[in-house]
Amino acid sequence: MNHNELDKIIDNLDTVFRGDAWHGPSVMEFINSMPSDVVDVRKEYSKYTICQITYHLGIWRKFVVEKLNGNIKFDLVSDEDNYGTEEDITKANWSNLVEQLKTNQEALLSKLEEFDDDLLVKLVPGQDYDYYKLLTGLIQHDTYHLGMIWVLWE
Repeated sequence: MNHNELDKIIDNLDTVFRGDAWHGPSVMEFINSMPSDVVDVRKEYSKYTICQITYHLGIWRKFVVEKLNGNIKFDLVSDEDNYGTEEDITKANWSNLVEQLKTNQEALLSKLEEFDDDLLVKLVPGQDYDYYKLLTGLIQHDTYHLGMIWVLWE
């Protein structure tokens, strides 16, 4: 079983999430240093809050795990699917959002350990792209949203 490329992707997923990323602070470095009084502040130039983006990062990890489990029906279509309900995204729920994000990250990395490089060319159930595009896209997605969090924090 060849794990070369998948191992590199797993390492990148972990690095962008946990730390030592070339671009600067990781997801958790930002989240762990963020004062809670800014997480649900709505800025006039953004549709989303930091709470919503944190929910969003977590639910996309769940999306990948669901697809790795063969769940063709799981999808993220609506804004609520992607960014949570009003109850999900409050400052009072901040610690739960962070814990859910970490739990989903751990589940994703654990699930990926079950596969080898053959996974990367397989189509994602119910989608028209392969796992290589999904997994590398998740890394890009995290980096993009780190920029949004930084802007919202300022």
